[in-house]
Amino acid sequence: MKYRWATCPSCGCELAINYTETPQGLLGSVRRWNRDRTINDGRPLQLALEVRSPDGSFQTECVCGQKLEVPARPDAVSAERDADLRVKLGE
Repeated sequence: MKYRWATCPSCGCELAINYTETPQGLLGSVRRWNRDRTINDGRPLQLALEVRSPDGSFQTECVCGQKLEVPARPDAVSAERDADLRVKLGE
């Protein structure tokens, strides 16, 4: 599982974008919450592998509908699902 954290430029919520590559494409979720937790929701993330840019980045949407650019390099990774994933800090 790969993880990317961001702030939505439209609704201002904190975002956790979690995804993994499968033969069917990228599968995961987009979760959002605001500081006082009055907003705490999410949506599935499901994209065909072909929609990624040549550098591996891709677009998805916040729950509010704002388009988001997700860089190819995740903020963190979990080795439980993919042996080649590891956290890389400071690069």
